[in-house]
Amino acid sequence: MRIAFLAGLLTGDTVGGAEIYAEEAARTLAARHEVVYITGSKAAAPEGLNTLRVPGLPLLAGGTVVGKGLWHLRDQWRPGVHRQLLRHLELTNPDVVASHSVQGLSAAAFTAITRARVPHVHTAHDLSLLCIRATMTRGGAFCGGGCATCRIQRSGRARALRPNLSRLITISEYVRRRHLDARIVRPDHAVVIPHGTQPGTRRQRETPPRGTVTLGFIGMLGRHKGLATLLDAFTRAPDGWRLIVAGSGELEPDVKALAASDSRVSYRGRVAGQAKDEFFDALDLVVVPSEWEEPATFVATEAAIRGIPAVVSDRGGLPETPEAQIFRSGDADDLLRAVESLTEPGRIEARSAKLLAAASSFTWERHIERVEAVLTDAASEGAAT
Repeated sequence: MRIAFLAGLLTGDTVGGAEIYAEEAARTLAARHEVVYITGSKAAAPEGLNTLRVPGLPLLAGGTVVGKGLWHLRDQWRPGVHRQLLRHLELTNPDVVASHSVQGLSAAAFTAITRARVPHVHTAHDLSLLCIRATMTRGGAFCGGGCATCRIQRSGRARALRPNLSRLITISEYVRRRHLDARIVRPDHAVVIPHGTQPGTRRQRETPPRGTVTLGFIGMLGRHKGLATLLDAFTRAPDGWRLIVAGSGELEPDVKALAASDSRVSYRGRVAGQAKDEFFDALDLVVVPSEWEEPATFVATEAAIRGIPAVVSDRGGLPETPEAQIFRSGDADDLLRAVESLTEPGRIEARSAKLLAAASSFTWERHIERVEAVLTDAASEGAAT
């Protein structure tokens, strides 16, 4: 099968999850299929992938309100992207296009695929087809994507995507429902395929002695991630609790200050490889306290495959996290109560055992098998028409 992957940016532009995912999925599938990677990025080509370019916009990072507005205006429909992408598709003649985040490519990414009459599978990593900020969150609260700019973006992208969308893959049922509500795709053409990950150190977690528990937070150290709420909650946590934080971001000074004043808190910075495995292995529970419409969380999958239960906020797709304890977003007291409820005798080990029993469903191999099946079905249907 010939597969054309399409993504606006590369990991050389940003460490975003969608970019990392798309490149890794392309590499995995390239081992048994013919894969071409098409991008609007000017960064170095992903290692091992045949890469073609279209004239995308650079990453939008910071800037003035006017500057951001102009960037989004340019990102509505770009004729140069349409022409160049159509040319690439005509030359490479793929059986199916697998598109991912198309920020910077505009709706022209979809009009070109439609014009080329190639079966199309789009993976929605977030809500960027529906909301110009991709978060459906304003001031920390769900806004529904009802502002004028979101309606314009949703209208343009939906109109360009609908005519030739063979399948929509989403990372959670929450994201699927949002796209169905916006009538982006038919219900029977939208499938949820949760995150998959490489296995780490797996072990049965046991409920620690009463009054003691080790919590972990890993990821972007930003306010929208709910880290400030977690830090606030921890200042009132029992003396026997421990908190390990890994990652980087705007709240790094706050984490370092708390770690310097409270011996129960440790900060490990950004971790990868063995250091990440050691971070997870030290935990009884992982905390995902997001305060935006989090589509799903890769962190919870990395924890689940290791047998670590999660405590998550009630935002976006987080309540779908397997064996998770849910608390009210932004409520430090409810976060404490959620953790305390899991420290009751037998609760952590019971949830850990269920996660370990289901570990095969969290693997990267299983995830890619499901994605490959969707791409194959779309390509087969396209060949039959």
